[in-house]
This record gives sequence, C-alpha cells and structure tokens, in this order.
Amino acid sequence: MVFSVLPEDDFTKHERKVEIRKRRNVVVYERCPDNYNETTLFFYHGAGGTYRQFRSQITHLLNQGFRVVTCDMFAHGKSKCNNRTNEHMFTFEQYCYDALQLFDRYCLNNNNVLIGHSYGTSLCTLVYNERRSRIKKIVLLSGGGPYALSPEDFSLFSLPPSLLSCCKPLIFRAFKKVCFHSSVKKSSVPDSELLSMDLPELQQLMRGQRWEEGDEAYHALISCPVLLMVGKHDKFIPLADEITMNCVIPHSVLHVLDGGHMLPIDCSDEVNDILSSFLLNSLTEHSRIHSKTLFKKSQHIIEQKRKQK
Repeated sequence: MVFSVLPEDDFTKHERKVEIRKRRNVVVYERCPDNYNETTLFFYHGAGGTYRQFRSQITHLLNQGFRVVTCDMFAHGKSKCNNRTNEHMFTFEQYCYDALQLFDRYCLNNNNVLIGHSYGTSLCTLVYNERRSRIKKIVLLSGGGPYALSPEDFSLFSLPPSLLSCCKPLIFRAFKKVCFHSSVKKSSVPDSELLSMDLPELQQLMRGQRWEEGDEAYHALISCPVLLMVGKHDKFIPLADEITMNCVIPHSVLHVLDGGHMLPIDCSDEVNDILSSFLLNSLTEHSRIHSKTLFKKSQHIIEQKRKQK
C-alpha cells in the first residue's frame, strides 16, 4: 500500500527539546492522532541514525490510530552534545537509561509497543525486561542474534579520531552503499539522516557498546509476541543470526524481506503492511513452525561452511 509520508514541517511541529536526564538533552517527537486507539508505539533508532528513518512507519501507524513517541538519541540528529570528550556519556548503559526515561515519561497506560532498528533493538529488549508489565508487543528490525554486545577490536572505528575525520566522505559513501539494497531508496536519503552523529562521537558509541548480559538467556525471558524482520541482502546481520533469535524468543515470528540493513526505508511499504498485521493480530502457529524449519536449514548451511574451512 503506497501513501504520502507526512511533510517535514509536520514532524518539526511536534518536536520538543527535553532534558531526558541531567545534562542529556534530546529532541522528542510525540503525536497523538484524533482516532487514538489507546496504544502507544515507542520507536528506537539505530547507532548514528535519527528517528526520521521511521517517517514512513510513523505516518502509516498514526493514520491507524496509534500514538507515536520517539526521539533523536543523545548526540544524534537534532539532539546535540556539548561535551564530546567524556567517553562515559556514549556507553550502552547510558543510552539504556535514556531509553527507560523516555518510556517512563511518555507511557500513559499498559498498552505499549516497542519498535527498534539495529542498535535500537537492544534498547527495546532491555526496556521490555525492565518494564514488562506495561508492554504488549515488540518489533525488532535488523537486530541480529541473541548475543551479548561488545566493542569491535579491529574496525574502522579503531582509527585515530583525526584520521577518521579525514576519511569522512569515503565513510559516508561506503556506509550508504552497504546499508541499502534499493538504489532508488538509497539516493533519496541525505547523508545527514543516515549518519547523523559526528564521527568521533560515533566512534565513542561503538567503543562503548558493551552489554554482557544481553545473551540467549536474557532474550529467552521475553514472553510477549515479538515480530522480527531482516533483509536478505543485509551486509551487517547474517540471516542465520536472525533465525537463531527467532528460535530463542518463545513467541516470535520472523519475516525475511528483499532489502538491506535499512529496512524502514529500503522496504517501507512491506514493513508497514507487516507491522499493521502484527499490531492488529496475534502470531500464528504456522509462522512459528516455518521459522523452525528455516533454523534447521541455517544450521545445515553453517555446518557445511565449517567443513569447507
């Protein structure tokens, strides 16, 4: 189903700068439609991104009567950071506190749904386990497997900050190339929306992504219905990892789409249709059985690759 996304000034009109915690200001977008159905959707974007990556989903779900709350995370997009030298401000722990504060401040009842993309899926998982009695469903887009977060020892973000800044144009082009499968959608997204953080800040965030307790046992505690979506052309998330997540979370269903890592933009119409169906209906046993079949196939593929090595 194709429709017009809300204009930019409509988003800006509903934004507010909020001190979510002491010395941590974020720009929050909150909107309640006239046909409010008593359910609030909390959107959490990925590392380096901005809530505007969800524009299509926000427009679609507002039209269906859902209240929407989201924000540009600290030091992302319009949520500017004044102290860039304090590495402690960019740890996963600090972003978790922000995510919990956003939920606590804007939660109206026990009818809430968490929707996360990439890094934001880990925030959703933690918020759920801390506030489970107030959350009905979870949607995890391009989130990967049920594994503990840890910084990468050898990556682009291990470079010295000065050298990283010099490589900025190349990094933007390369990141855009690997994030999308659709060349049309890729060309429509400005660089500032795809990577909305300054690179030194993003480097500190990547170094601070440590969450040892976020393993299989932690994800297995999720007892509400969970929708998983992944792109079969995702360069960051192996399909086998997403299938493992599907098998670990008891009441989950997995959809594999013909897109890349940026599913909310790359496959916006399909994501919107699947979201609507999930939010308005329950999981089916057929989907669960199908996912288990996929898991067995993925295990076979992994084993074959090991033998080849």
